[in-house]
Amino acid sequence: MRRYLLHLSYFGTRYRGFQKQNVSGKPTYDDPHTICGLLEIALKGCEPLNHPTIIPSSRTDKGVHALCNTVHVDLDGDPRKICSRSIHLHLNRFFTFNDHDIRILKVQQVPDQFHSRHQAYERQYLYRLAVPRAGALWRQRPLVPSPLTEHNRCCFLQESTFDSEAIKAACGIFVGVKDFGALCSKSREKLGRNVTTVRDIRSLELSPSAPFIPNRQLTEDYTFWQFSCIGKSFLYHQVRRMVSALVTYGQRRVDLADIQRLIDKPVQDSWTPVYQTLGACGLYLVDVLYHAEDLSYNEELTAEQRKVQALEEEAAQIMKQLSEFDGTVNDKINLKTRLIQIKNSLARFSC
Repeated sequence: MRRYLLHLSYFGTRYRGFQKQNVSGKPTYDDPHTICGLLEIALKGCEPLNHPTIIPSSRTDKGVHALCNTVHVDLDGDPRKICSRSIHLHLNRFFTFNDHDIRILKVQQVPDQFHSRHQAYERQYLYRLAVPRAGALWRQRPLVPSPLTEHNRCCFLQESTFDSEAIKAACGIFVGVKDFGALCSKSREKLGRNVTTVRDIRSLELSPSAPFIPNRQLTEDYTFWQFSCIGKSFLYHQVRRMVSALVTYGQRRVDLADIQRLIDKPVQDSWTPVYQTLGACGLYLVDVLYHAEDLSYNEELTAEQRKVQALEEEAAQIMKQLSEFDGTVNDKINLKTRLIQIKNSLARFSC
């Protein structure tokens, strides 16, 4: 059994989120509607001896995208069919052939005790949004333009009021070790008694952005912005709610004191209908980071273990030959000499 870390990217629009839907009594069922389910289906094509259970670092919601998410999986089987390179090739071939918006970026073998979620020390998110200009031409048209290049890739606001400088100044309210209970869409009962709503947000910034593909009409009608958020871990809907609160403040529909109250009074009642949670389409998981030593898989040690195993097997065969020996004295001396050499080699390996 070997443990592998998979780095993958995907557009989440077509899928029901990352996590497989719970089906009572059927933990190994096929789920072609989620990222996790499709990964498991694809991995079965590698013919492992075990069911490939996916452990994700981040369970993104329906419609959320990932530039780089990570999972780990344990696989047992023929090493010629199950190795980093063959897994990488097979999965991308499967996703390409079946026209899925999922791609594997990297596959690497990791230590057996490695855990993709628990050992991630940082997660980076980005939220893209487009703000209509005050004199945008579409305001005089019967239909709002729907740019194909940004379809389900960016959140398009309908209100042109957007005080970017005020938002930048307010971002600091959410930075640091804070209780984000007001920004979690799950109640404390659903989270569980042992789950804390305190999180450490290391950075939250607003900066100008641009369309994926240069488009004159699009930039004439909209200004593009992106929120960058970095932390070790996040609550359910926390990033989208932080961004939503800041956008609401930038639209001058709430005061700075209202934003501060979300932290000072970390209960669900603090999240009022004036804050409308922005859509999932603008949210991207950018990266999941690990310490290099946690990922270090010592292949030399594995080769050494194989060498030791081979020497031990050879020694056992020689011992058996000596116990049943019926040859010349010189042959017996050669066997004993080889046995001494093996024991000396094993002694060096044990040092």
